[in-house]
Amino acid sequence: MIATDKLLMRLSNLDALPGQESQVQEALMTIIDSNGFKDSFGNLYFGDLTTKKKKIALYAHMDEVGFFVHRITEEGFVYFYPIGGWWGHVILGQQVRATCRKNGSIIEGVVGTLPKSTHTMSEVVPISEMYIDFGAKSKLELEAAGLQVGDMILPNTQAKKSFNQQKIIGKALDNRVACTIMAQIKNQIKTQHVEIIGVGTVQEEAGTRGSKVAAQQVDADINIVIDVANGKDTPKAADYPNRIQGKGPGLVLADKTALGNIKLLDYCKEVAESNQIPWQYDLLAGGGTDAGSVQLEAGKPTLVFCVPVRYCHSWHSIVDINDVEATIELISAVIRSLDEGGIDLE
Repeated sequence: MIATDKLLMRLSNLDALPGQESQVQEALMTIIDSNGFKDSFGNLYFGDLTTKKKKIALYAHMDEVGFFVHRITEEGFVYFYPIGGWWGHVILGQQVRATCRKNGSIIEGVVGTLPKSTHTMSEVVPISEMYIDFGAKSKLELEAAGLQVGDMILPNTQAKKSFNQQKIIGKALDNRVACTIMAQIKNQIKTQHVEIIGVGTVQEEAGTRGSKVAAQQVDADINIVIDVANGKDTPKAADYPNRIQGKGPGLVLADKTALGNIKLLDYCKEVAESNQIPWQYDLLAGGGTDAGSVQLEAGKPTLVFCVPVRYCHSWHSIVDINDVEATIELISAVIRSLDEGGIDLE
């Protein structure tokens, strides 16, 4: 069994723009022991969807924020289109890699920093005015290498551990953290009376699209959506520190698309406290998750587990390995408790 930190770094290094998630799909099909299958939209399912047992679904989206090739100039500069939430300040001067879907080639480049005279220095440069320099002499040279409009472009980074070995620094921790958690639980937990369904969804960053399809397929009795959000324990991140790294997963009261089932939340809290697993309350006031789609499909009890991650939607995010392990431990304990009889959430 692969260690959690090594699995997360492996998944972080893969590239999966919404609609182009094949690298993560293939990895999870190999990593997760139970037989999985993919639907026509690209979602993955691990578990018996036809079982007569109660089904507990674990949702983790496989995609990440990124860009695709929008336009290639005759001089060989590439303008790009963002998918998901990006802030221009984190983009200029960064290294990127484009995956050519025509031949699988990887082309590395740099986002141009732009001359000072072209913009007001106190303002964020619009992404539509940014370009990538791949070191090409012309559009023809890039096209000969395989690059074309629509190819995905993502941060050119490699995951690593912090100096103290306590944290992982890498791209796409939103949401490879959740993919790691879902995979570890599927591989480690065996149940008798409930069926664990692992669900890898696509296109979450493009409007929680995959989960709208997946929720219909799964029709679970209990839905646990695993995601991450920006830690608020850094300077000036919030009026008061919350979503603090090292204090375990957040049990989410609400996000912009869903309200957490309060009975399920209290139940998970009790399981955490009885097993001395760290946890914290959370509220995702700034964004939504797959929970909105899942919850509205059949109205079944749904709850988001949120892992604190610093600097989401950037080239280098940071997560505390202990928070990832605590989330695995808590969800596993909840599943075991439900398998033994648990609680009536109706």
